[in-house]
Amino acid sequence: MVTPIYTLFDTPVKARMSATDYIASPQSEHKSDLIEGVFVMASPASFGHEDVMMFFGALLRLFVNQRQLGVVLGSNAAYRLNDANVYQPDVSFLSTGRLYLAGEVYVNGAPDLAVEIISPSSRQYDSVEKLVNYGRFGVQEYWLVDPLQRTITLYGNVGGQLVVIPPADSVLRSRLLPGFWLRPEWVFPSEGQVRPGELEIARQQGLI
Repeated sequence: MVTPIYTLFDTPVKARMSATDYIASPQSEHKSDLIEGVFVMASPASFGHEDVMMFFGALLRLFVNQRQLGVVLGSNAAYRLNDANVYQPDVSFLSTGRLYLAGEVYVNGAPDLAVEIISPSSRQYDSVEKLVNYGRFGVQEYWLVDPLQRTITLYGNVGGQLVVIPPADSVLRSRLLPGFWLRPEWVFPSEGQVRPGELEIARQQGLI
């Protein structure tokens, strides 16, 4: 009798790959994740996915670099959360005080902040398994960006669980990075509207 797997948390132990084997695999050089011991290869990203990812990453990198807070990394940076979970978030922030965790191939620990851009193939993982595990293993802030629904959900870590930080006056404000804030319409402008440039947003955030 085959036991159905409803989430990757239900993966039988004998079917799981270890973090060591995943990192050693040539396939891990490509955009992928090890989620509860299951190798998950990312589908080719859509134009909209890449556009949003680069825009969000540029905004975060400008802020972090200006304040000299740490490093912002792209979609092939790997974080080993434990022996069953190695994630490559679309955008991530690692604070200066935790840079010692970074090795040549992967970071031995969770990022301080992770951004995942949902795609049709990743919706389950980004909103269930990763949401739970990012909280369990120490991610302090999780930005979940959905280009299909044109929404951004901000989560903060409370006792090892990521909970929604609601917007105030339609603005999402980071608690981890005071002074970093976003209007969702910057990322997803209404029809007929133009997305503001990164430098204009930096001015509004008081960086320049």
